[in-house]
Amino acid sequence: MPAIALPSMLAWSTALATSVPLLTLALECLVGSGRVATRAAVRASPFIVLMPAHDEASGIEASVRAVLAQLRAADELVVVADNCSDDTAARARALGATVIERHEPAIRGKGHALEFGRLFIAAYRPAPGERPGAVLVVDADCHPGPGALPALAATAEHRHAAVQAVFLFEPQKEARSTAPSPIVRISSFAFLIKNLVRQQALDRLAGAALLHGSGMAFPRALFLTMRWPGTSLVEDLEMGLDLLLAGERVVVEPAARVVSAPSTVAGTGSQRRRWEHGMMQTAARYVPRLLARALSRPGRGGWRLAVVALDLIVPPTVLLALTSLAACVVVFALDGAGAPFGVLVAAQLAALLGVGRAWWTHGRGVLPWRNLADLPGYFLWKLPLILQFVTRREREWTRTERLP
Repeated sequence: MPAIALPSMLAWSTALATSVPLLTLALECLVGSGRVATRAAVRASPFIVLMPAHDEASGIEASVRAVLAQLRAADELVVVADNCSDDTAARARALGATVIERHEPAIRGKGHALEFGRLFIAAYRPAPGERPGAVLVVDADCHPGPGALPALAATAEHRHAAVQAVFLFEPQKEARSTAPSPIVRISSFAFLIKNLVRQQALDRLAGAALLHGSGMAFPRALFLTMRWPGTSLVEDLEMGLDLLLAGERVVVEPAARVVSAPSTVAGTGSQRRRWEHGMMQTAARYVPRLLARALSRPGRGGWRLAVVALDLIVPPTVLLALTSLAACVVVFALDGAGAPFGVLVAAQLAALLGVGRAWWTHGRGVLPWRNLADLPGYFLWKLPLILQFVTRREREWTRTERLP
């Protein structure tokens, strides 16, 4: 190959490799920014809500009350008080929840708590006629929206699928002194893009979804066969991908909302580092497996796994922006303002348009106009968290501090 063609080839390779996640994000934002879908209500059989909790005494009562308000006589709430050093268990038990306690300080993490709860449910002997049809997972710092729990249970049971609710951070509506900072608001908007807009897009494009933690539901028979990864930073994401690879259905239920208070700035940093480091590690492991499985079964739904793989290759927004800007510099240096540069700029504009439409449709309440000027500061705040993936990668689960 002539040497003169090498810079052009490198420019095209860089432009196309960088454009794929940009165009994936653009497509997902455009497809997922429409009206939130609704489905006809279906009555749910009795169900169990599993609530993992670690030192949640300050908020467990509100969460337990919110869940109990949606339960019928045959439904049950089981709180897993996992390595608690406070009175989480006593507070939940006093409100009428079934509480099981786990004491293994050397083995911590949500995955271990869920596995402990799974073993309890496997031995659970309900009264005649009260056999649960579904098992739901709701975190102890979250509140289900109106009708969310019966909707999740019914969808899991009748669609024979693992189901994810729309899990969002709810902007603080209290005194100005406790209102979330611009960093927390922007992070909450990024969470909305991931958990609402892109989930709807996956549902519309491939009939699939990812598990994002709180607000999950499973048919009881399926739940009892699952083994939760105890050492993972994103055990729920990995579980959903394992289910898809095994041929199980994983879907989103847009009618079910689960909300949590936003974190403090310090908590947001810890939380984003854990989630994003976990997601990038998971993507590196699962994208090749998803693509290989998709290629091995063309015509049998394998394309759905390919769409999920494309979703996983979209990195955190700050990393995507930085890599695309760096790619622009490289492509321009190699080939000037030629076709590769034009393709890359067009992909960047498409991603910007998609995120802008998502913000206009769903995000203005979370991220008001006045906070858009804080985006550069957010990028500077977020950059060290991204770089720590190389210098100080998150490897252990830690509890996230919430705003009061």
